[in-house]
Amino acid sequence: LPQLPFWVTSGHTETLEDVAFRSGAALSHLHLVLSREDVHQSLLRARLALKAATVTSKLEGRLAREADIRGAYHLTPPGEARGPDGDLLAFWRASVRVRPNRIGEIADLVGAEFAGDVGV
Repeated sequence: LPQLPFWVTSGHTETLEDVAFRSGAALSHLHLVLSREDVHQSLLRARLALKAATVTSKLEGRLAREADIRGAYHLTPPGEARGPDGDLLAFWRASVRVRPNRIGEIADLVGAEFAGDVGV
């Protein structure tokens, strides 16, 4: 797979324009990678969901690692509570399956309480 060009990730971004330009370059690169047929998008979505669950767990004040979250999700027997970290991964796995042009699906996912925050 092509690597992200060095100039996109190098140095500190000082201005808002630098941040916008580098973000656009990164998104363009991501588009190139995702349009390749040899990239398994389901694996990429699962990996991004795990990363998002890990960050969310840390934001909530827990110290769970990726392995802990993955274990809470995959090793819990059916019908038993997965715990907060397993539930976070379940939420993010459902979130990464939603297509961006279907705002209603996102509103259903986050619930009526937060539906206004996603633009519905």
